[in-house]
Amino acid sequence: MADGKVVSIDYVLRDESGKELDRSSESAPLVYLHGARGIVPGLEEALAGKSVGDRVEARVPPDKGYGPKRNVKPQEVLRSRFPAEANVVKGAQFVAEGPNGRPMPIWVTKVQGRTIYVTSEHPLAGVTLVFDVTIRDVRDATEEEKAHGHAHGPGGHHDH
Repeated sequence: MADGKVVSIDYVLRDESGKELDRSSESAPLVYLHGARGIVPGLEEALAGKSVGDRVEARVPPDKGYGPKRNVKPQEVLRSRFPAEANVVKGAQFVAEGPNGRPMPIWVTKVQGRTIYVTSEHPLAGVTLVFDVTIRDVRDATEEEKAHGHAHGPGGHHDH
């Protein structure tokens, strides 16, 4: 694996106790642009130099995953600030405008009537991640993908 490659992987993510946290589906592998910081740094490092068909188990500490637990106090937001059709439930992820005007991911920590509690701290902050990965496909990134900093659809085509 090298920078500038579009990589498709199948993965299972667990915590240190073995509890499954996430997995790709058979029909939808995770596709990312290697070297563009589209996945956690520790996993990207573990996949460097690997090839199609390789199976990799990567133990990723918090500082190379989603960062240390900062215990950020959730903020209260009125339900009316979310789109009416949004499924606002505990664990849901949304994108808000950050203090610098840039998009910032937020997660719902609690729903209490019309009050929604959100945090910018990733739910897996402070967790050592254990990935079991199989590399399904690797191809050269298109110039457009390199310019955009992320993988596009099959063959590198994508509408922006």
